[in-house]
Amino acid sequence: MARRVQHPRTEPAHGFLYEPGQLQVTRGHAEVEDLLNQVSQYQKHPFNPRQADAFRSSFTDRLSLLWGPPGTGKTTVLAGVILGWIENAWQSGEPITVGVGASNYNAIDNVLREVADLLARRTSVLGEPPGNVRIARMRSESAKPPLDERIEDVVRTAPAARVLAGAMHERTECVVVGGTWMQLGRLAEAVSGDGTPVARWFDLLVIDEASQVPVASAAAYFLLLREDGHVILAGDHKQLGPIYGFEMRDSVQGLFDCIFSYMQETHGKDPVALDRNYRTNTEISGWPKERFYSEGYDAFFPERRLDIALPPATGSPPDGWPENLPWSDLFLRILDPEIPVVVISYGVHTSTLSNPFEAQMVAALALLYRRILEQDGNGPGDQEFWSEHIGIVTPHRAQMSTIRNLLVDAAGMPMDPPPFVDTVDRFQGQERDLMIASYVVADRDFVAAEEAFILNSKRFNVTLTRARSKFIMFVSDAILQHLPADADVARDAAHLQLFAENYCTTIDEEIELPYFDGGRLTTMRCRLRGKQDAP
Repeated sequence: MARRVQHPRTEPAHGFLYEPGQLQVTRGHAEVEDLLNQVSQYQKHPFNPRQADAFRSSFTDRLSLLWGPPGTGKTTVLAGVILGWIENAWQSGEPITVGVGASNYNAIDNVLREVADLLARRTSVLGEPPGNVRIARMRSESAKPPLDERIEDVVRTAPAARVLAGAMHERTECVVVGGTWMQLGRLAEAVSGDGTPVARWFDLLVIDEASQVPVASAAAYFLLLREDGHVILAGDHKQLGPIYGFEMRDSVQGLFDCIFSYMQETHGKDPVALDRNYRTNTEISGWPKERFYSEGYDAFFPERRLDIALPPATGSPPDGWPENLPWSDLFLRILDPEIPVVVISYGVHTSTLSNPFEAQMVAALALLYRRILEQDGNGPGDQEFWSEHIGIVTPHRAQMSTIRNLLVDAAGMPMDPPPFVDTVDRFQGQERDLMIASYVVADRDFVAAEEAFILNSKRFNVTLTRARSKFIMFVSDAILQHLPADADVARDAAHLQLFAENYCTTIDEEIELPYFDGGRLTTMRCRLRGKQDAP
């Protein structure tokens, strides 16, 4: 009988994963209040009570969870916490390294950019800081560099990566470094000397969108902690979880779940729950508040609207409107800022992975919105338009390509930067003034085949809550009228279906929207619903 090999425990990774309640902390509460007051001097908006609790727990608990429903200031809190730790390092004269992790580079960059913003405000309010802070993001050769020039771009295989690793080891300056577990782990292997993915780098580890990070990936991050390191897991278990290449029905002891739910359910760790929504208006937040977030979630900016002035309806396309994009004065009504939520539904047809009608509607509305923003000659640049003003989500890659091609070839938008059209999985953690969702599928049999995917309640929750001022959804009756046989899928489906059928009210029972079908201009009979008043 073969002997079982006993491997030594790697601490503190083992403790965080299996015995988080036994982790010891040495920092005092009075010190934390001083740091909170220091950071408050240069914050754009002071922490509300729940946010301040999250700041304190990052010091008083070795492991703290931050539950941040959409728009509750989760990224702002994380940046404030990181600056609190840096202030503490400056006061003690002992530089620290902060790790920032997530399942994707977009989420990592959001935190790093917020840290850079907060450092800039500190300089403007209090003058030059007493020490330097190096902000960097590690990536693979094939990944895109960060767009913010304040974030140092470090390719893992380049010599600069080893220099960065040396700086984290020698601790001569404060370093805030972001990266996926794989890139940071491979760097640790390369510099460890014995090929192990263990490096004592991080005094503080922040994992954002932790509801998307599998337990195994989080464990890889934990291997990079110093012996007395602290961890913050920030996420929302009511948004999208990890993506697996297999169907998972059961998760033994939570080990196949996300790290956020694992710490909650397996170890009984209670999160600090943020409860004030700073992103959306009342009309957009009302449905998530009713269905997903019963505690709090009231809109801090209840009357937020798209900041546009609609041109008059003339019955004719605007000057220079592309010939191969349809036009209707109804587009102006759909974009009306005073209807913050719009749902366009239409009858059943054969669209599955790609839908020409929805794609043309999305492209036409995006072009119209861009032109309205440019009316005064001071419109946003291409990068700002796609990164701040509009986002387009759709569940299938074929529809993504169809919409992008229309935006470039028909609407005449540049390919660099590319139009931001993506799946909602890639959009989690981001926000835009206007969000347009194309649900694509209009074939009853195809809806039945992928009901658990397309009617997923978390996917819809993320889709809706990306919008700051306005949300537009195109969805077929095949989706809205589908009755799943599986009870769990039916409960999920109700979140999307009742949003259109009950939460939104009918504005026009029947409208006709033009589109090109095989080069021939025709119309689609649609129903226009919306949410105009506070619930």
